[in-house]
Amino acid sequence: MGRFSRHFEALTQAISGMGSSGDTAVAEAPAAKAAVPEEVNAAQDSSIEQALLKGMEVTLGDLDQTEHGWLYRGHPVMVYAVDVAAVDDLQVRKEFFHRVHLASCCGALEASDQVVWIGTAREALSAPGLESAPHACEYCLAKVNHRGYRGLGPRDRKRVADAFNFHWHVSQYAQEFFTAGAAHFWAPGKQARALDQIEPDAADSGTCGFCEWQVPAESGWFVPVQRGTELGISTDACVLCAQQQAMGVLTLPDDSALAASQVRYADQESAQASSPEGEAQEERSWTQVRRQLPLSWHPLCEQLERNLSAPVLFQRFTGYEGVAILAWPEHRRGIVASAEERELLPEGWDFWTMQDVLGSLS
Repeated sequence: MGRFSRHFEALTQAISGMGSSGDTAVAEAPAAKAAVPEEVNAAQDSSIEQALLKGMEVTLGDLDQTEHGWLYRGHPVMVYAVDVAAVDDLQVRKEFFHRVHLASCCGALEASDQVVWIGTAREALSAPGLESAPHACEYCLAKVNHRGYRGLGPRDRKRVADAFNFHWHVSQYAQEFFTAGAAHFWAPGKQARALDQIEPDAADSGTCGFCEWQVPAESGWFVPVQRGTELGISTDACVLCAQQQAMGVLTLPDDSALAASQVRYADQESAQASSPEGEAQEERSWTQVRRQLPLSWHPLCEQLERNLSAPVLFQRFTGYEGVAILAWPEHRRGIVASAEERELLPEGWDFWTMQDVLGSLS
Protein backbone atom coordinates (compact mmCIF):
# COMPACT_ATOMS: atom_id res chain seq x y z
CA MET A 1 0.00 0.00 0.00
CA GLY A 2 3.00 2.32 0.46
CA ARG A 3 3.57 2.77 -3.26
CA PHE A 4 -0.18 3.21 -3.77
CA SER A 5 -0.32 6.00 -1.15
CA ARG A 6 2.77 7.79 -2.45
CA HIS A 7 1.38 7.79 -5.98
CA PHE A 8 -1.89 9.44 -5.04
CA GLU A 9 -0.19 11.78 -2.59
CA ALA A 10 1.92 13.02 -5.48
CA LEU A 11 -1.21 13.48 -7.58
CA THR A 12 -2.82 15.45 -4.78
CA GLN A 13 0.19 17.75 -4.66
CA ALA A 14 0.19 18.10 -8.42
CA ILE A 15 -3.39 19.35 -8.60
CA SER A 16 -3.35 21.38 -5.37
CA GLY A 17 -3.37 25.11 -5.91
CA MET A 18 -5.53 24.85 -9.01
CA GLY A 19 -8.20 26.65 -7.04
CA SER A 20 -11.89 25.91 -6.69
CA SER A 21 -14.72 27.46 -8.60
CA GLY A 22 -16.18 29.44 -5.72
CA ASP A 23 -19.46 27.96 -4.54
CA THR A 24 -19.65 25.53 -7.41
CA ALA A 25 -19.93 21.96 -6.18
CA VAL A 26 -17.00 19.63 -6.83
CA ALA A 27 -17.82 17.27 -9.67
CA GLU A 28 -18.48 13.67 -8.75
CA ALA A 29 -15.82 11.13 -9.67
CA PRO A 30 -16.90 9.29 -12.83
CA ALA A 31 -18.75 6.06 -12.22
CA ALA A 32 -17.07 3.01 -13.69
CA LYS A 33 -20.37 1.20 -14.27
CA ALA A 34 -22.13 3.93 -16.26
CA ALA A 35 -24.07 3.04 -19.40
CA VAL A 36 -21.98 2.33 -22.48
CA PRO A 37 -22.63 4.62 -25.48
CA GLU A 38 -24.51 3.04 -28.37
CA GLU A 39 -21.59 3.41 -30.77
CA VAL A 40 -19.30 1.49 -28.42
CA ASN A 41 -21.90 -1.26 -28.07
CA ALA A 42 -22.08 -1.50 -31.84
CA ALA A 43 -18.30 -1.84 -32.06
CA GLN A 44 -18.30 -4.54 -29.39
CA ASP A 45 -20.93 -6.45 -31.33
CA SER A 46 -18.75 -6.52 -34.43
CA SER A 47 -15.48 -7.81 -33.04
CA ILE A 48 -13.05 -7.46 -30.17
CA GLU A 49 -10.59 -5.77 -32.52
CA GLN A 50 -13.10 -3.07 -33.43
CA ALA A 51 -14.33 -2.67 -29.86
CA LEU A 52 -10.80 -2.02 -28.66
CA LEU A 53 -10.45 0.91 -31.06
CA LYS A 54 -12.77 3.01 -28.91
CA GLY A 55 -12.35 1.12 -25.68
CA MET A 56 -14.07 -1.56 -23.64
CA GLU A 57 -14.60 -2.22 -19.96
CA VAL A 58 -12.87 -5.15 -18.22
CA THR A 59 -11.14 -5.88 -14.93
CA LEU A 60 -7.38 -6.09 -14.52
CA GLY A 61 -7.82 -9.80 -13.88
CA ASP A 62 -8.99 -10.17 -17.49
CA LEU A 63 -5.60 -8.96 -18.75
CA ASP A 64 -2.28 -10.72 -19.16
CA GLN A 65 0.48 -8.58 -17.68
CA THR A 66 3.98 -8.26 -19.08
CA GLU A 67 6.83 -6.29 -17.58
CA HIS A 68 6.00 -3.24 -19.68
CA GLY A 69 2.29 -3.51 -20.39
CA TRP A 70 -0.86 -5.56 -20.77
CA LEU A 71 -2.36 -7.92 -23.31
CA TYR A 72 -6.03 -8.65 -23.87
CA ARG A 73 -6.59 -11.79 -25.96
CA GLY A 74 -3.37 -11.20 -27.84
CA HIS A 75 -3.79 -7.43 -28.25
CA PRO A 76 -1.43 -4.93 -26.61
CA VAL A 77 -3.68 -2.48 -24.78
CA MET A 78 -3.57 0.79 -22.90
CA VAL A 79 -5.41 1.04 -19.58
CA TYR A 80 -7.40 4.18 -18.81
CA ALA A 81 -10.56 5.49 -17.14
CA VAL A 82 -9.62 3.89 -13.81
CA ASP A 83 -11.85 5.00 -10.92
CA VAL A 84 -10.11 4.31 -7.60
CA ALA A 85 -12.90 4.26 -5.01
CA ALA A 86 -10.39 4.05 -2.14
CA VAL A 87 -9.31 7.64 -2.78
CA ASP A 88 -11.53 10.19 -1.02
CA ASP A 89 -10.31 13.25 -2.89
CA LEU A 90 -12.67 13.51 -5.87
CA GLN A 91 -10.32 15.79 -7.81
CA VAL A 92 -7.49 13.28 -7.51
CA ARG A 93 -9.81 10.45 -8.58
CA LYS A 94 -10.96 12.44 -11.57
CA GLU A 95 -7.40 13.31 -12.62
CA PHE A 96 -6.32 9.68 -12.33
CA PHE A 97 -9.39 8.64 -14.33
CA HIS A 98 -8.13 10.73 -17.25
CA ARG A 99 -4.74 9.00 -17.48
CA VAL A 100 -3.47 6.45 -19.99
CA HIS A 101 -1.39 3.76 -18.32
CA LEU A 102 1.30 1.67 -20.00
CA ALA A 103 2.21 -0.52 -17.03
CA SER A 104 1.35 -1.19 -13.42
CA CYS A 105 2.77 2.02 -11.98
CA CYS A 106 1.01 1.90 -8.59
CA GLY A 107 -1.05 -0.29 -6.28
CA ALA A 108 -4.27 0.91 -7.89
CA LEU A 109 -3.31 -1.07 -10.99
CA GLU A 110 -2.48 -4.31 -9.22
CA ALA A 111 -5.87 -5.41 -7.84
CA SER A 112 -7.34 -8.08 -10.14
CA ASP A 113 -10.92 -6.92 -9.49
CA GLN A 114 -10.22 -3.27 -10.36
CA VAL A 115 -12.51 -2.15 -13.18
CA VAL A 116 -10.66 -0.42 -16.01
CA TRP A 117 -11.13 0.51 -19.63
CA ILE A 118 -8.74 -0.70 -22.29
CA GLY A 119 -8.09 0.38 -25.86
CA THR A 120 -5.62 0.32 -28.74
CA ALA A 121 -6.15 3.65 -30.57
CA ARG A 122 -5.35 6.59 -28.31
CA GLU A 123 -7.02 9.20 -30.50
CA ALA A 124 -10.35 7.31 -30.37
CA LEU A 125 -10.50 6.28 -26.69
CA SER A 126 -13.84 6.86 -24.99
CA ALA A 127 -15.58 5.82 -21.77
CA PRO A 128 -18.54 6.97 -19.70
CA GLY A 129 -17.46 9.94 -17.60
CA LEU A 130 -14.40 10.71 -19.73
CA GLU A 131 -14.66 14.48 -20.22
CA SER A 132 -11.53 14.94 -22.36
CA ALA A 133 -8.94 12.88 -24.15
CA PRO A 134 -6.88 10.93 -21.58
CA HIS A 135 -3.24 11.93 -21.22
CA ALA A 136 -0.18 9.75 -20.70
CA CYS A 137 0.65 8.96 -17.07
CA GLU A 138 4.06 10.39 -16.22
CA TYR A 139 4.66 7.63 -13.66
CA CYS A 140 4.25 5.04 -16.42
CA LEU A 141 6.50 7.00 -18.76
CA ALA A 142 9.17 7.07 -16.04
CA LYS A 143 8.75 3.38 -15.19
CA VAL A 144 9.32 2.21 -18.77
CA ASN A 145 11.66 5.16 -19.51
CA HIS A 146 9.64 6.00 -22.62
CA ARG A 147 11.97 7.79 -25.06
CA GLY A 148 14.48 8.43 -22.27
CA TYR A 149 11.88 10.12 -20.08
CA ARG A 150 13.82 9.70 -16.82
CA GLY A 151 16.80 11.68 -18.05
CA LEU A 152 14.82 14.62 -19.46
CA GLY A 153 14.18 18.04 -17.97
CA PRO A 154 10.63 19.29 -17.25
CA ARG A 155 10.12 20.91 -20.66
CA ASP A 156 11.27 17.85 -22.61
CA ARG A 157 9.26 15.54 -20.35
CA LYS A 158 6.14 17.50 -21.22
CA ARG A 159 7.00 17.30 -24.91
CA VAL A 160 7.42 13.52 -24.75
CA ALA A 161 4.20 13.10 -22.74
CA ASP A 162 2.21 15.26 -25.17
CA ALA A 163 3.58 13.33 -28.16
CA PHE A 164 3.10 9.89 -26.58
CA ASN A 165 2.71 7.21 -29.23
CA PHE A 166 1.38 3.79 -28.22
CA HIS A 167 2.76 2.20 -31.41
CA TRP A 168 6.27 3.27 -30.39
CA HIS A 169 5.81 1.71 -26.96
CA VAL A 170 4.59 -1.59 -28.40
CA SER A 171 7.39 -1.73 -30.96
CA GLN A 172 10.05 -1.29 -28.27
CA TYR A 173 8.75 -4.21 -26.19
CA ALA A 174 7.54 -6.36 -29.05
CA GLN A 175 9.15 -9.52 -27.67
CA GLU A 176 6.87 -9.23 -24.62
CA PHE A 177 3.71 -8.73 -26.65
CA PHE A 178 4.25 -11.13 -29.56
CA THR A 179 5.82 -14.53 -30.14
CA ALA A 180 9.58 -14.18 -30.14
CA GLY A 181 11.64 -15.39 -33.07
CA ALA A 182 9.22 -14.44 -35.85
CA ALA A 183 8.17 -11.23 -37.61
CA HIS A 184 4.65 -10.08 -36.74
CA PHE A 185 2.40 -7.26 -37.88
CA TRP A 186 -0.21 -5.71 -35.60
CA ALA A 187 -2.32 -2.58 -35.82
CA PRO A 188 -5.34 -1.31 -33.87
CA GLY A 189 -8.45 -2.99 -35.20
CA LYS A 190 -6.50 -6.01 -36.49
CA GLN A 191 -5.25 -9.28 -35.09
CA ALA A 192 -1.51 -9.82 -34.83
CA ARG A 193 -0.34 -12.05 -37.68
CA ALA A 194 2.99 -13.63 -38.53
CA LEU A 195 4.44 -11.75 -41.50
CA ASP A 196 5.06 -14.92 -43.52
CA GLN A 197 1.38 -15.89 -43.13
CA ILE A 198 0.26 -12.79 -45.00
CA GLU A 199 0.17 -13.69 -48.71
CA PRO A 200 2.50 -16.67 -48.15
CA ASP A 201 2.89 -17.40 -51.88
CA ALA A 202 4.15 -13.92 -52.76
CA ALA A 203 7.67 -13.28 -54.09
CA ASP A 204 10.55 -13.65 -51.63
CA SER A 205 13.04 -11.32 -53.31
CA GLY A 206 13.09 -8.09 -55.26
CA THR A 207 14.12 -4.44 -55.08
CA CYS A 208 12.99 -2.26 -52.21
CA GLY A 209 11.02 0.72 -53.49
CA PHE A 210 12.32 2.90 -50.67
CA CYS A 211 16.08 2.24 -50.29
CA GLU A 212 16.57 0.45 -53.66
CA TRP A 213 18.28 -2.52 -52.02
CA GLN A 214 18.16 -5.74 -54.03
CA VAL A 215 16.92 -8.06 -51.28
CA PRO A 216 18.45 -11.55 -51.51
CA ALA A 217 16.15 -14.52 -52.07
CA GLU A 218 15.21 -16.87 -49.23
CA SER A 219 16.37 -14.36 -46.62
CA GLY A 220 12.93 -13.53 -45.24
CA TRP A 221 13.79 -9.84 -45.65
CA PHE A 222 11.48 -8.97 -48.56
CA VAL A 223 7.94 -7.59 -48.26
CA PRO A 224 6.29 -7.75 -51.71
CA VAL A 225 3.54 -5.25 -52.44
CA GLN A 226 0.89 -7.99 -52.16
CA ARG A 227 1.93 -8.52 -48.54
CA GLY A 228 2.65 -4.85 -47.96
CA THR A 229 -0.95 -3.91 -48.72
CA GLU A 230 -1.93 -5.45 -45.37
CA LEU A 231 0.72 -3.23 -43.75
CA GLY A 232 -0.47 -0.09 -45.53
CA ILE A 233 2.50 -0.06 -47.91
CA SER A 234 1.89 0.40 -51.63
CA THR A 235 5.25 -0.76 -53.02
CA ASP A 236 7.75 -3.58 -52.64
CA ALA A 237 9.95 -3.07 -49.59
CA CYS A 238 12.71 -4.64 -47.54
CA VAL A 239 11.68 -5.51 -43.98
CA LEU A 240 13.72 -2.61 -42.57
CA CYS A 241 11.95 0.02 -44.66
CA ALA A 242 8.63 -1.76 -44.18
CA GLN A 243 9.10 -1.54 -40.43
CA GLN A 244 9.47 2.24 -40.67
CA GLN A 245 6.69 2.73 -43.23
CA ALA A 246 4.03 0.32 -41.94
CA MET A 247 0.69 1.65 -40.70
CA GLY A 248 1.03 -0.28 -37.47
CA VAL A 249 3.70 -2.24 -35.65
CA LEU A 250 5.95 -4.58 -37.63
CA THR A 251 8.10 -6.50 -35.17
CA LEU A 252 11.29 -8.22 -36.33
CA PRO A 253 13.46 -10.76 -34.50
CA ASP A 254 16.51 -8.86 -33.25
CA ASP A 255 19.12 -11.15 -34.81
CA SER A 256 17.44 -11.27 -38.21
CA ALA A 257 16.77 -7.53 -38.32
CA LEU A 258 20.37 -6.69 -37.41
CA ALA A 259 21.70 -9.17 -39.96
CA ALA A 260 19.50 -7.58 -42.65
CA SER A 261 20.76 -4.16 -41.65
CA GLN A 262 24.40 -5.22 -41.92
CA VAL A 263 23.96 -6.93 -45.29
CA ARG A 264 22.03 -3.99 -46.72
CA TYR A 265 24.63 -1.52 -45.47
CA ALA A 266 27.49 -3.54 -46.96
CA ASP A 267 25.67 -3.87 -50.30
CA GLN A 268 24.96 -0.15 -50.43
CA GLU A 269 28.54 0.75 -49.50
CA SER A 270 29.82 -1.57 -52.23
CA ALA A 271 27.45 -0.06 -54.81
CA GLN A 272 28.48 3.45 -53.80
CA ALA A 273 32.19 2.63 -54.05
CA SER A 274 31.77 1.27 -57.58
CA SER A 275 29.77 4.26 -58.83
CA PRO A 276 31.43 7.25 -60.58
CA GLU A 277 30.86 9.34 -57.46
CA GLY A 278 32.06 6.53 -55.21
CA GLU A 279 34.86 8.52 -53.62
CA ALA A 280 32.41 10.98 -52.05
CA GLN A 281 31.31 9.29 -48.83
CA GLU A 282 28.20 10.39 -47.01
CA GLU A 283 28.99 12.47 -43.94
CA ARG A 284 28.35 10.74 -40.63
CA SER A 285 24.94 11.72 -39.29
CA TRP A 286 22.37 10.38 -36.84
CA THR A 287 19.78 10.56 -39.61
CA GLN A 288 21.81 8.03 -41.59
CA VAL A 289 22.24 5.83 -38.51
CA ARG A 290 18.51 5.70 -37.78
CA ARG A 291 17.75 5.06 -41.45
CA GLN A 292 20.06 2.04 -41.47
CA LEU A 293 19.27 0.40 -38.13
CA PRO A 294 16.16 -1.58 -37.06
CA LEU A 295 13.62 0.24 -34.89
CA SER A 296 14.76 -1.67 -31.81
CA TRP A 297 17.97 0.41 -31.89
CA HIS A 298 16.24 3.78 -32.26
CA PRO A 299 15.63 4.46 -28.53
CA LEU A 300 19.37 4.12 -27.95
CA CYS A 301 20.15 6.40 -30.89
CA GLU A 302 17.65 8.97 -29.66
CA GLN A 303 19.33 9.19 -26.26
CA LEU A 304 22.92 9.17 -27.56
CA GLU A 305 22.18 11.84 -30.14
CA ARG A 306 21.65 14.39 -27.38
CA ASN A 307 25.29 14.19 -26.30
CA LEU A 308 27.42 12.45 -28.93
CA SER A 309 28.45 12.96 -32.52
CA ALA A 310 27.20 10.40 -35.02
CA PRO A 311 29.12 7.08 -35.00
CA VAL A 312 30.59 4.87 -37.68
CA LEU A 313 28.21 2.04 -38.55
CA PHE A 314 29.24 -1.63 -38.50
CA GLN A 315 32.89 -1.04 -37.69
CA ARG A 316 35.06 -4.05 -38.50
CA PHE A 317 38.64 -4.66 -37.35
CA THR A 318 41.40 -6.29 -39.38
CA GLY A 319 42.13 -9.76 -38.06
CA TYR A 320 39.00 -9.94 -35.90
CA GLU A 321 35.64 -11.58 -36.60
CA GLY A 322 33.49 -9.28 -34.49
CA VAL A 323 31.72 -6.07 -35.47
CA ALA A 324 30.79 -2.98 -33.49
CA ILE A 325 27.31 -1.87 -34.52
CA LEU A 326 28.13 1.71 -33.53
CA ALA A 327 31.73 2.91 -33.14
CA TRP A 328 33.57 6.10 -32.30
CA PRO A 329 37.15 5.38 -33.46
CA GLU A 330 38.36 8.75 -32.20
CA HIS A 331 37.39 7.65 -28.67
CA ARG A 332 38.08 3.92 -29.15
CA ARG A 333 34.58 3.10 -27.98
CA GLY A 334 31.83 1.03 -29.51
CA ILE A 335 28.47 -0.63 -28.95
CA VAL A 336 28.02 -4.30 -29.79
CA ALA A 337 25.01 -6.54 -30.27
CA SER A 338 25.84 -8.93 -27.42
CA ALA A 339 28.30 -9.52 -24.61
CA GLU A 340 29.69 -12.51 -26.54
CA GLU A 341 30.66 -10.19 -29.38
CA ARG A 342 33.23 -8.51 -27.13
CA GLU A 343 35.36 -11.66 -27.22
CA LEU A 344 35.68 -11.29 -30.99
CA LEU A 345 36.96 -7.73 -30.88
CA PRO A 346 40.36 -6.12 -30.15
CA GLU A 347 41.60 -5.04 -26.76
CA GLY A 348 42.26 -1.37 -26.16
CA TRP A 349 38.68 -0.44 -26.99
CA ASP A 350 35.77 0.02 -24.59
CA PHE A 351 32.82 -2.02 -25.88
CA TRP A 352 29.33 -1.90 -24.37
CA THR A 353 26.10 -3.69 -25.27
CA MET A 354 22.96 -1.73 -26.06
CA GLN A 355 21.39 -2.84 -22.78
CA ASP A 356 24.50 -1.76 -20.87
CA VAL A 357 24.22 1.74 -22.32
CA LEU A 358 20.47 2.05 -21.85
CA GLY A 359 20.83 0.88 -18.28
CA SER A 360 23.50 3.46 -17.51
CA LEU A 361 21.47 6.23 -19.15
CA SER A 362 18.43 5.31 -17.04
